[in-house]
Amino acid sequence: MSSILYKSLLFILLLSVNSQAKNPIYSPTFDDLLQNTLHGAPYCFDDANITINVPKFADNPAQVPIYIDATKIKDVKRVIAFADLNLIPEIMDIKLLNLKAIFSFSIRVAQETPIRVLVEDANGLWHIGSANIKSFGGGCSTNSPEESKKFALLLGKHKSQTVRKNKAYSIKFSIFHPMETGLMFGTNPFYIKHLELYSKKERLASMELTSAISQNPTMTFETMGGDGTYTIELKDSDANEYRISTQVDQ
Repeated sequence: MSSILYKSLLFILLLSVNSQAKNPIYSPTFDDLLQNTLHGAPYCFDDANITINVPKFADNPAQVPIYIDATKIKDVKRVIAFADLNLIPEIMDIKLLNLKAIFSFSIRVAQETPIRVLVEDANGLWHIGSANIKSFGGGCSTNSPEESKKFALLLGKHKSQTVRKNKAYSIKFSIFHPMETGLMFGTNPFYIKHLELYSKKERLASMELTSAISQNPTMTFETMGGDGTYTIELKDSDANEYRISTQVDQ
């Protein structure tokens, strides 16, 4: 079979997958968000291979812990997360160069909402995992003036830990930052928008973030790359740059 014919048959098959796909959690905004994110690329719903852990009920809508594991999908190239009904639905867009598809972080939610994790495999097919976050909402409200003064003094302070986990390294860091949404009158967005992970000169991942991430972000991810010594470089929406160095515990 010629490569052109093979690709044509594959494309027809993927179109068929899209046409028969059934959204496991309906929301009125999902179709538009998916179109704006994937621009017509082929996809399938795949909760069997994407684990998304969320609280049974998010008592604190400003700090909703999320755990994602998409390692059942081989050769993941990219991971995108969004929350359908958030005022800022986009959460993160991750390019995996030498990073495992395992992440944990916390987000804000404005109301009960589905959360979606889109995972691109080596063939360009997007796998979609879904979970529902139950909450009274209101997590997108901004900080008080007293908190703003505290952030001015502590902005960029950070801590990190790297541990060996079987054949991989688990990297966890937190950084003091307001991650301001700008949704309240008289405030401006102020958040960490870009992250890159390095081991010496090797870039392992690149991430685009939004203010849907909770203030004082804490993130965990895993890599099989590098030698246990890593650098996390971050840039916020005001062009401030931060650098976190971490190495495996001896």
